[in-house]
Amino acid sequence: MRKGKLIVIEGISGSGQQVKAAIVGLHKALAGQKYDVVECANPDSGRAKELGIDNLLNWPFGRTPRADFLFEAAVRTEVFKNIVEPALQDDKIVLCKQSSISSLANAWVSGYTKHFDVLRHIEKLSRGFLFEDEIYPDLTLFIDVPAQEAFERIEDVLQIHHEGGIEYYEKMREFYLKEISRWHGVSIDAGAGRSEEEINADIWAKVQTIL
Repeated sequence: MRKGKLIVIEGISGSGQQVKAAIVGLHKALAGQKYDVVECANPDSGRAKELGIDNLLNWPFGRTPRADFLFEAAVRTEVFKNIVEPALQDDKIVLCKQSSISSLANAWVSGYTKHFDVLRHIEKLSRGFLFEDEIYPDLTLFIDVPAQEAFERIEDVLQIHHEGGIEYYEKMREFYLKEISRWHGVSIDAGAGRSEEEINADIWAKVQTIL
C-alpha cells in the first residue's frame, strides 16, 4: 500500500537553475523535518543512466519527437516501478525532477497535436494505468520562469538555439500553465525579481499542505 508522497518539480527549458535550486531547497527543508527523501528525474536525453542503460542505447533525441515520447514512456515505466513505487511504499518523499508533463509539453510544442489523446494514454500507461498500480503526483510544482528570461539564458548565454525562437518558450510555458491543474499542480513565481529565499518559502508553504 502506498504511504509516501510524490512531488514533481517542473519548469520550461531555460529554468534549469531555478528548478535545481528548488529541489535542493525542498530536499533540505524536508530532511530538516526528518522526512526520508528520494530523488529521481524524468527519463530525457541525459537521465536514462539512472537505470544503468546509458551505454546500452544511443538514442537520437530530437530527431523524431514521437519516438522520443515512446522511449521516455518506456524508461519512465522502469523509473516508476523500480524507484518511485518502492520509495512510496516505504513512506518516503519522492522528489521527481520533471515527469510526464515535460514529455507532453515537448510533444505539443513540436507540433504533435492531432492525436494528442493517444500520447496522454501512453503516458498514463507508463505510470501504471490499467495495471492496477497507477502512480499520480500528490503535488506538482511548476517553477514559473518568464519565457523571455528562459529564452535569454538558453539562446544568449548557453548559445543553444531552437528553431521556434522566443515563440518556442512562450508555447511551452503556456502549455504548462494550462496543464498544471491536471496534476495537482501549482505555479511558483520564479522570475528574476524574486529571491531564492522567497521562492523556497512559497514552495515550502505548498508542500506542507500535503504532508
